[in-house]
Amino acid sequence: MRKLLVAMLILTCVVMTQAGWNYAETVLNFANDDSVKIGGTGAVSGDWFRQASPHGVVVDAEGKFWVAFHDGYGPDQSGSPEFMVGEDTCHYKPLYVFNADGTPASFSPITVLEFPDGVLDTLYAESYANGSGKGISLDNDGNILYSAWSTVYLINYQTGAGIARFIPSSLGSITEAVQDDAGFIYVGYVVPSGRPIYLLDESLERIGNAVDSTFQITRSLCVKTGTDVTRLYNGTTWNGNGVMVWESENPEFEEFAPVDTIGNLAEYTVGDTTYTNVKLWSSSLDWTPDGNLLVGSLRQSWAGPLGSQWWIMDPVTGEYYDNFGVPVDDEIGNSPWGHHVPGGANGPRGGFFTDATTLYTVDFYLATLDKWTWEESAVDNDVVVVDKFSLKQNFPNPFNPVTTIQYSIAKDADVKLTVYDMLGKEVQTLVNSRVTSGNYQVQFDASNLATGVYIYRLETEGQTLSKKMMFLK
Repeated sequence: MRKLLVAMLILTCVVMTQAGWNYAETVLNFANDDSVKIGGTGAVSGDWFRQASPHGVVVDAEGKFWVAFHDGYGPDQSGSPEFMVGEDTCHYKPLYVFNADGTPASFSPITVLEFPDGVLDTLYAESYANGSGKGISLDNDGNILYSAWSTVYLINYQTGAGIARFIPSSLGSITEAVQDDAGFIYVGYVVPSGRPIYLLDESLERIGNAVDSTFQITRSLCVKTGTDVTRLYNGTTWNGNGVMVWESENPEFEEFAPVDTIGNLAEYTVGDTTYTNVKLWSSSLDWTPDGNLLVGSLRQSWAGPLGSQWWIMDPVTGEYYDNFGVPVDDEIGNSPWGHHVPGGANGPRGGFFTDATTLYTVDFYLATLDKWTWEESAVDNDVVVVDKFSLKQNFPNPFNPVTTIQYSIAKDADVKLTVYDMLGKEVQTLVNSRVTSGNYQVQFDASNLATGVYIYRLETEGQTLSKKMMFLK
């Protein structure tokens, strides 16, 4: 296991905007104003409740948001959540789709899927095979892979019509389904109890098993096709044991073999408290644009100090690069209705990058769809340039205990270079004087500081640049 010590954000503190992922806005708040879009105002009407607990999000090529919901019943847009199956009253559990402006898509909510052979499949709570949304992703053609209880659906993103479906012989709550570059699709069980991770073709026909038998509780899968091998990742939850890594040289003919577990830490320090043998409870896994893993870590009351946050992790080494999201305690997480914490995280459950600077995430317990943006100025060869002054990334980074910070000034100016902790508290002023034009480097010694993530900020001519650095012992 690896050692990582990182300072965490505290809910009541205001943190400066900095280079990295920053909260931009809550696009849809299903716990409050937008609850009417998914089944009502929250009041009980008869025996149905509004849907809640988003369990994954994707954005299609037309900019529409597809959100899987785990809990509650939901009506169609005309009103009634109920329909009859023989003499039994049943309740829709739809898949919801929203336009970029937050209005429902023309075919949303999807309560009945029609397939090319004319078969109709109704999404409802009492179904033996579908209902609760368990995850969502895009296939290689941009269509929707939707896991609903024990069924994987392939859905046309333009029309909302069904293309194909897969129902395993052993029914049970399944993970999200994901596709690799070769077209193979993977799906497993939340509680596998020795059941497999299935290997499907592009039409959701079963080829065989990617993994014959698994036992760790998991909700998420990710897959990456490399030059020589395909890597399959599944994130473990209760009780968390990091992200399990499997490899196969030929998935169609060779079962995946376990090769590593990443994300667990020998030590992790928050403030003055050091935790040992820390396990990662990864409730969601998604790819970042640069090929790293976006990990949503389950709520802290269960998952420990790594919980209630989003993490960026190297998929090969397991090194943590960044974390974001304001950890929210369970008092709010258990009763989100009426509460809203900007950038809050209690139960991260899926993210989707529309480009290198825009990320959308959903939180299971806070019932929000949030937008995040990458905050950084124009970059050229790792140099940030704004109005003729620049700030480079410190080196080495991570460091222990000394690192070098380089900056450039195009003309004589008053310069201030300051180091802050993640709570916005000033740690040390490295430069505060009149500086002539030129290139400079300054050493920062963190020997007397707590280990963790720090921000260094350059101010001159009324403008500011900032970057993150990580001090590891």
